[in-house]
Amino acid sequence: MISVRKLREERGAATVEMAIFTTFLLFMLSGVVDYSVWMQATLRVQAAANAGAEFGIKPGNETNFSGMISAATIASGTGTSLTNFSATATAMYTCVPGGGAVTSTTICSAGVNQDVGTPIKYIIVNTSGTLPSIFKWPGMPTSLAVTGYSQIRVPWSK
Repeated sequence: MISVRKLREERGAATVEMAIFTTFLLFMLSGVVDYSVWMQATLRVQAAANAGAEFGIKPGNETNFSGMISAATIASGTGTSLTNFSATATAMYTCVPGGGAVTSTTICSAGVNQDVGTPIKYIIVNTSGTLPSIFKWPGMPTSLAVTGYSQIRVPWSK
């Protein structure tokens, strides 16, 4: 037979255990939410870099760097939680895919699928921004930097 004293000692145990478990569960859930928002921002900044580079490879836009930056800024979804968004656009020339950078006036030797003297042009768009943390925890950063990078070969045309 269970004594009355034993019942009184165990009466609040479940409540205390639930409070401890709930605190731990909410702490873990807040980390998952913060990480998910960071991943979404990272994907958004990468998509913005891709959008800027895609704008740049359209015929006639190869030198429109301000247009590439505008396309990246629009694609970033400004007005969201991402702050300090910035984009840069540049062009790079190489003689062979994956080779070292050369100037646009460099005369290249013949290569596979390449005419003599024609360097390959790439459009490069870099994007970055800052994402403030949703939950402020001691010892954890209050904001995270997110970056994007896109490099696309400009189609060759005569």
